[in-house]
Order: sequence, then C-alpha cells, then structure tokens
Amino acid sequence: MAEFTLKPREDDTLKLNIGEESFQIPLATSMTFTEAAQMNTNEGAIDFFKKYIRPEVAETLTIGNWREVLLAWSDASKKAAAAMGGTGAGES
Repeated sequence: MAEFTLKPREDDTLKLNIGEESFQIPLATSMTFTEAAQMNTNEGAIDFFKKYIRPEVAETLTIGNWREVLLAWSDASKKAAAAMGGTGAGES
C-alpha cells in the first residue's frame, strides 16, 4: 500500500501596502479550489481581495489601483508556483 503524508506549509502571501497599512493576501499557491474558482471574473477577484483589505481602504481604490494589485498578485503567484516546481497560471 502506498502512503503519502501532506505536510502543512506556511501560506504564501503578498504583502500589500496601501498608504500606512499593510495587508497579507494569499497567493494562488495558498488558495483553496473554491477561492481559485472565483478568480475567473474581475468581480470575483476583487471580492477575494476585499476579504483581506479593510473595507474602508478597499472602497478608496480606483480601477487602475485594482489592476496594479491584480498584476502584482499574479506575478507573485507565478513566482511562488515556479519555486514549488510548478508552472504559473497560464503557463504550461
């Protein structure tokens, strides 16, 4: 019989600084399948980030700000996946 024990690992996060505050956003490598599924739309992605960014701060962000956050998160997620020996989102 084969056996495998999954060892807990520290979550990969992006430290997002907005003004004087910092927020820890889980990277794709630390997301559940349910969380990842909601990233298929811009609205779902923003809803995901809003779980980790204080509402009063999130509401001040512009479309341009959200684009920058999404790009930074995506880049960090790809690097984390590569470090694990995998490929980033959209790569094969």
